[in-house]
Parts: sequence; structure tokens; C-alpha cells
Amino acid sequence: MPAASLALALRAARTAASAAACALLALPAAAADAPRAAREPLLVLAASPSADHTDRRAVDLVAAHVRPLGVRLQIVRPGAPRPALQDLLPEARALAEAWDARGVLWIDAGSKGELALYVVERDGDQVYGRRIPVPPGQTATALESLANIAGAVAEELREGHVAGMTRVDVAAAAPDAAALAPEAVPAPAAPPVAPPRPRAPAGLQQGARREPGRLPTLALLAGYTGANFSGEAPWQSAAALRASWAPVDSAVFGLGYELVPSTSVGDERFAFDLVRHPVSTSGQLRFHLPLGLDLQIGARASVDVVQRVPQSGTQASDPPAQEPLRAPLPRPPRGFPPPPPWMWPRMAPQQLPPPEPQTDLLFSVAPVAELGYPLTPWLRLKALVGVDFLLTRPDASAHPALAIQPDPVRILAGMGLELGVALPSPPAAAGAGGR
Repeated sequence: MPAASLALALRAARTAASAAACALLALPAAAADAPRAAREPLLVLAASPSADHTDRRAVDLVAAHVRPLGVRLQIVRPGAPRPALQDLLPEARALAEAWDARGVLWIDAGSKGELALYVVERDGDQVYGRRIPVPPGQTATALESLANIAGAVAEELREGHVAGMTRVDVAAAAPDAAALAPEAVPAPAAPPVAPPRPRAPAGLQQGARREPGRLPTLALLAGYTGANFSGEAPWQSAAALRASWAPVDSAVFGLGYELVPSTSVGDERFAFDLVRHPVSTSGQLRFHLPLGLDLQIGARASVDVVQRVPQSGTQASDPPAQEPLRAPLPRPPRGFPPPPPWMWPRMAPQQLPPPEPQTDLLFSVAPVAELGYPLTPWLRLKALVGVDFLLTRPDASAHPALAIQPDPVRILAGMGLELGVALPSPPAAAGAGGR
């Protein structure tokens, strides 16, 4: 029994000795932490209240950026909105003296559409500030910018005085004037311990939309176009010219002309030249596509001046060798006019009057689509397809040797280069878009 009591006493003595050793080892560390905390400067962080609690988010984000910089923060939440700039200086200096702080950072989140950061040194007689616009849907980005600026100012206060902020003229009658020019403030340096998350470019931020460039307002196109015409001229090619005007970016109107080479139609017995002068007007809707492409969809109306001109040196009176001659009708007495056209099919070739030039107007409409690809800011490659529907036909009473049968439906295809300029928007329209 005495041996067991001795063992218990020895175990208690070893436990007490271990506790005493741990306490002695902790004393130097605590003694080292106390002077370090005393050496860190203190800053007061105040935030005016806002209806949507943006001030709370701003305080939390600024504190997360400032505390790793070796600066202590004392957060103060005033119950009233930010005082007038004329009263901000004495109130901020009173806060700095009350908390023995080196300076005061005052966040104003109560103004609609912007955030503001004001800085006052403890013994200073100036108010420094910076305003940050808050576009719709980009509050998080604006708060990140505010925290970066606050971190940079905290480093300046830790080293001595504010150097990178704009002075606010508190004596001015309009304190909201451009005293806080964003251009005057240098880009804040990244904190050494906890660098802030880098901001994405404006075009890549969440919610940001890349605005497409304006398409040409006035343009001139030159290129190739082709279409089937008739059994006598299966496919005709032309040099296409077109001038277009876009009163708004999404609507285009054009006026075009196609230079069609004349085509010889017929055989060795009789031939004529087919000459065409197509003129067209168009109206299209224009859509922006990725990669700078544009798509135009609309309709085109055309007037085609078609001329059939008999060639010299050919005769319509020579009958084909393989066909037997039909019994000719009696010739009309001298001095009588030639028979009317409706009798021509019953007449022998020797009895037909000589052909004369014939001119017709052919009207047609076509749905068309165009695709444009930018080669340079002022030059685009255009491709066109369409289906042309003929509305009128040539005069049926023309000389049989000049007969043609145009296709009722024609396929259009073309390609060309468009030279265009984009005119600036009217001042009234530009102002309306910015409101």
C-alpha cells in the first residue's frame, strides 16, 4: 500500500512539471506577439448605410484586402448617411483621435449608380476621394475595384501619408463636380500577401456584351452575276453594279444594273442579237453574325429591257432544205399592206415580211439572300443567291424568226466586292442610346 501511494505521488509530480514547462515555453511567444500587434498601425473603416446592404459587402471585401497588409482595422458603422463633405473632415478626425488611428477610410455606398471612398489622415486637413461608377449588373466588379483602391491607400497610410488619391475641394459649393477624376489615380498595387483576383477585360466580364461594329451605311458593289434566261440562251453572265444605302443598321436599300453581253441567237438561215438591260431595286433586312459576318435577306424587283435585233446578212426567206415547200398563199395585190401577224404561221417563208427590231419589257421579282465577309474595315466580300419569278412575257406577235421563250423561274447567283463607309450616328440617336 505505501508503494502504490509513492507511485501516485511521483506521477502527479511529473504532470505538474510538464505543465510548468509548457507555460514557461508559451511566455516568450506571447511576449513576442504583443509588441508586434502594438507595432501594427490602426485604421478606422467606416461605411455609410445603403438600402440594398451594399455597404456591408463593401466593408467585408475591404477588410479582406487590408488585413493581410499588416494593418489593424476598427470597423465603425454610422447610423446616419454620409455627412456633407464640409462636415466629413472634422467627423473623420474625431474618429481617428478616439481610436488612436492613423487615418480613416470612409465608404459611401448610398449614392445610386456609384461607390465612393474618402480618406482622412489623423492630423491632416484634406479629404481625399475616389468615385467608382457602378453599371447595371456589375456591382461585384465595382466592389472589387473599391477594395483594390482601399488596399493601396492602406499601404500608403502604413508608410506615412496618402499620395495616390485626388484631393476633394470641400469648400466648393458643388462637391459632386469632377474633383475625383479617375484618370488622376494610379493603378493600385497588388497586396504582397494576398493579391486580389485580377479583373477580367471589359469585353469578358460577366454580363458584359460585346457590341458589334457598324456595317456600311453607303456602299458600292462590283462583281459577277449569272442566271438562266431561256432555251435559246440557257445561262447568261453579267457584270453587276449596285449602290446601296442603309438608313438604319438593320435595313438596306439598293439600286443595281447588270451589264449583259449581247448573245447571238439563231442559225445560218436567220440570226438575231439578244440584248438585255436589267435594272433592279432591292430592300433587305441585315443581321449581324459572329466573326464580323452579316446576312441580308429580302426581295428584289427587276425591269429587264430586252431587245431582239436582226443581224445583217441573214435572210428569213430561205426555206430549210429538209422541209418540202408548202403551197404559198396568193400574194396580196400591189399597194395592199402585208398580212397581219396571226396569218404568219400559215404563210410560206417567201411570203413573210422582213423582221424588224423588237423591244420588250420583262418584269420579275425575286427573294434574295446575301452573305458578307469583312476583308478590311471598308471592303467586304459578298455572295448572293436568289430565285427570280417572271411576271410578264415577250410580245407574242413578234416575227417568228425573233421568237424566244424566257424561263418562268430563274436561278440567280453572284459574287462581288463591296466598298463601303459607315457614317456616324446622328447626335440625337447617340444621346438617346446613352441614357
